[in-house]
Amino acid sequence: MSEVNPHGNNPEQWTKLLELLDEKLQLGLLDKLRRVNAYHFESSTLIIEPGSSEDETYLKKAATNQQLIVFAQDATGVTEVQIKSR
Repeated sequence: MSEVNPHGNNPEQWTKLLELLDEKLQLGLLDKLRRVNAYHFESSTLIIEPGSSEDETYLKKAATNQQLIVFAQDATGVTEVQIKSR
């Protein structure tokens, strides 16, 4: 599987998050995050720009967003995840 390197301000933190998702076998979520256009860590918030409108819909689902917050908090210490609209 080819890796797409999104634009972001903290590749180490982003990689930690992706590795945690891979380790926990969260493959659906991992697949969506590997396709993001950009991400940005800002204080205690992770801002994600999805790669497609389908990925945006998936990431904005309440259950998926809560799951993402839990994993992002564990991997990077953020307390909030925002999904930018395309």
